[in-house]
Amino acid sequence: MKSTPLAIGFAILAVVFFVIAALYEFGVLQILVTDSRAAHHTTHAILFSVLAIASLIAANFTREKAV
Repeated sequence: MKSTPLAIGFAILAVVFFVIAALYEFGVLQILVTDSRAAHHTTHAILFSVLAIASLIAANFTREKAV
C-alpha cells in the first residue's frame, strides 16, 4: 500500500519515538522502569530509538515513489 499520508504518519511517529528516547536517556521520563532511582534508562532509550528507525524504514516503504 503506497500512501503519502501514511508515510508522513510514520515519519511523525519516528520523531515522537526519538523524543521519548531522548527523555529516557536524560532521565526525565520514568514510566515502566524497574529501578526508578537510576539516573538514565539506556535500555528504554535504545528500544525507542530502534522503534524510531523502524518507523522511518516503514515510511520509506509506504511513500509514493517518483517515476
